[in-house]
Amino acid sequence: MVIAMIDIHTHILPYIDDGAKDLTEAIKMTECLYLQQVTSAVCSPHFDPTRNTLEEFLNMRTKSFHLLKDSKIKLYVGSETMFHDFLFQYPDLSQLCINNTKYLLLEFPYDKHWEDHDFNMIEKLMGYYNIIPIIAHIERYRPLWNHKKQIKKLIDLGCVIQINTNTIIEKKNRRKALHYIKKDLIDVLGSDCHNMTYRPPIYTVAFDIIEQKLGKNYCSELQHKAECVIKGTEVRNRIGHRGF
Repeated sequence: MVIAMIDIHTHILPYIDDGAKDLTEAIKMTECLYLQQVTSAVCSPHFDPTRNTLEEFLNMRTKSFHLLKDSKIKLYVGSETMFHDFLFQYPDLSQLCINNTKYLLLEFPYDKHWEDHDFNMIEKLMGYYNIIPIIAHIERYRPLWNHKKQIKKLIDLGCVIQINTNTIIEKKNRRKALHYIKKDLIDVLGSDCHNMTYRPPIYTVAFDIIEQKLGKNYCSELQHKAECVIKGTEVRNRIGHRGF
């Protein structure tokens, strides 16, 4: 494929979370993405404010990121931050965002039933910190994934929606994922790779499927949005684009 390939969600960094167990595996993961013609990737290790302080996390991330300074692909720093009230104890969350932009990859409990309070808290986080949430692997939150109106509600708030490439690759969720892409409810894809065994970096094949099923324009649009995230520009003019 001729478009730039950007993996927006990875756990490549070693020694920091449940991702790469050591530097050797981390290097193999970057090489695996490189062989798939992925040009760059966001390193988004888990940050849980109930387990580590922000300072502890940032120190670990800096050390880990430095180990991959000679990577074959361009790496950007970020995080996958667990949404929790504890986040509000910090005056600034900008260092958790992707590549010094306003985009923050946010994770939620998988079994969560989304209520008005949850949307209000996301809106509060956006206003207080001037950030744009990227909702990580939305397909894992089953009550939300099966509730199209709630996904649209997140989009109306200004959130960016991410799914994992495995959701396209595996047939059990593929139809709904493709439908959501076609209906403009998905913005970016990420491999969410953790290792080279049971959660390896498999990325480009998902775009091959999207191109086959929906057409090349959808692939280009998804990657354009990923570029916007990296550059810190607007993913889209949502109101004008969607007609809401």
